[in-house]
Amino acid sequence: MSEPVGQISIEQWLQFEKALQFHAQAKNWDKLVLVNQKMADALKRAGKPNSRSQLLARQSLARTHQQVLQQLNQDKDQLKREMSQFKQQQDGLAAYQMTCASAGVHND
Repeated sequence: MSEPVGQISIEQWLQFEKALQFHAQAKNWDKLVLVNQKMADALKRAGKPNSRSQLLARQSLARTHQQVLQQLNQDKDQLKREMSQFKQQQDGLAAYQMTCASAGVHND
């Protein structure tokens, strides 16, 4: 048995947009994933848009979703760079500590 198909209002599509933007901005990944799942489920249940206003609302939602994905990818790339810099700094610090420890042994 399939779930009943119900009309999703334009306001509900807008709420999905706002929730995606809000949680992406807050970097609340768990909530963002949850909103994304609910949005995908709603899109599946709703089927094809049956009016121009429904189509426009979904196109707007799709643009927002794409923007959020781009932001996530940029954040991921930034985190990758920061982790790489951190690792390089840790390697340098470890080498410095080894040099200091080694010098301490030779000075005794």
